[in-house]
Amino acid sequence: MSDTTTLSITIYGIAIVISFLVAALIRGIVVALPMINRPAAPEAQPAPAPAAVAAIPPEHVAAITAAVTAIVGPRHIIHFEDQGRAAAWTFEGRMMHQTSHAVPRRSKS
Repeated sequence: MSDTTTLSITIYGIAIVISFLVAALIRGIVVALPMINRPAAPEAQPAPAPAAVAAIPPEHVAAITAAVTAIVGPRHIIHFEDQGRAAAWTFEGRMMHQTSHAVPRRSKS
């Protein structure tokens, strides 16, 4: 081989090695930064007792419903509950919607 070809292959080889080293360095930085910036674990504290939920008088519910109807218009309330349980309803609704489009399997007869 000529000197030019050997020099070109050597330069490409060095460039490949440097690229892998830089990629490894970047990967190391990406892994190390979250470890450095991680806050100290807080001490375990007992969970506060849930506050007793007072019953809402029906007059208040009627007044709030009338106010919402006056602002939004006559709409149907489909679901009303704690925000924490909303994810389960969302998941269930998506599952029902997606499976409603499924092609039924028919037996081969």
